[in-house]
Amino acid sequence: MRRHLPPLHALRAFEAAARHLSFSRAADELCVTQGAISRQVQSLEEWLGAPLFRRLTRRVELTEEGRLLLPVLSRSFDHMAETMARLTARGRDLRIRVAFSFGIRWLMPRLGHFQARHPDVQVRVTVGWTNHTDVDPQEFDAAITFSPAQPGAAAVEVLPERLTVICAPALAAGLRTPADLAGIPLLHGCSEGRDWDLWLAAAGLPTPDALRRGAVFDAMDPALQAAASGLGATVADRVLAAADVAAGRLALPFPGIEATSGSYWFVCPEGTADRPAIAAFRDWLLAEARNRPE
Repeated sequence: MRRHLPPLHALRAFEAAARHLSFSRAADELCVTQGAISRQVQSLEEWLGAPLFRRLTRRVELTEEGRLLLPVLSRSFDHMAETMARLTARGRDLRIRVAFSFGIRWLMPRLGHFQARHPDVQVRVTVGWTNHTDVDPQEFDAAITFSPAQPGAAAVEVLPERLTVICAPALAAGLRTPADLAGIPLLHGCSEGRDWDLWLAAAGLPTPDALRRGAVFDAMDPALQAAASGLGATVADRVLAAADVAAGRLALPFPGIEATSGSYWFVCPEGTADRPAIAAFRDWLLAEARNRPE
């Protein structure tokens, strides 16, 4: 439906003048001359075919038509301003979905570095237990997943996975060779047997039957916590466990033996990859991965 409306600048001039009951104050608010306000108001009156002000010697008063129009315009301009503010704020927000263990163990300790560099970008992080590769732009602007993106998305590799055996230092002290693992409980983070299969193959060992009976956790993080408590050894990403290893809560009994099943990826819709907030976060993320791999 085509809307039959007068020019927007004429409506703005009238609304400001009517709110202040002053052409000069309206001119100051809109950063124009008093004559410009007068001309815009007059053009609106001509468009309407009715006067909006009574022009007295030292002041103006609204006519009945002016009193009818003012609240409608004020509400409309207020609503537009609020909507624009929300859209502008949304443009500075960055909604990120992050794989659970990567988010808790790697991203969160570093996120302050990004906020310090980009205080105008508000990062909203959702940590999830699963690694969905699609990014619904209605929910998220980008994601950090353990799988490459689906078609129609832009994906950049952030960190390759580096799987190795991890356990409490006291337990590590008794492990001389990989074969010694046969005598302790083997813990699993999320995927039953997969990580252990990969690491044991890298170590040149067969998969023991006892491996299938090890405790299973729904993510790498609780498996590492169980290992730190001395409940057994797990295979996990050494990059994500680096802080606990540095603090002495965990140890790497065989640091020279590693395996991998993939990488962590930064994923966003192709159409928004160059959006300033997304590009800034992606560039920062890659720089952090290069400078602080562990």
